[in-house]
Amino acid sequence: MAGQLLRPDQVAEWLGMSTSWVYGNKHRIGFVQIGSAVRFERSAVERYAESCKRGPQLEERDKWESQSDTGKRGTGGWSRKRTTVTDINERLRGIEKGSDRRGNTQRSARQS
Repeated sequence: MAGQLLRPDQVAEWLGMSTSWVYGNKHRIGFVQIGSAVRFERSAVERYAESCKRGPQLEERDKWESQSDTGKRGTGGWSRKRTTVTDINERLRGIEKGSDRRGNTQRSARQS
């Protein structure tokens, strides 16, 4: 076997989770079953922990910037754009205008 086998309680302590969480997520982590005993390879736990990382890493900062690029990138006109406060305010104004129109329509229907 290519690594040290860890018990679920050791994995739980290492990841800062409960033992029941480890048992519930053993298929995500990857495990070895010997009879009724469940064990985890250290390398599998390390890979799982690495895959759970979120946020830009120093070497990946450029990738994250390019994902929020507002330019078109051969996507048929679809591009990922960072939502700004101005965008949100414009959408809210559009909702307010839409609700005013509905309100006016209902009032005019009641008056006639």
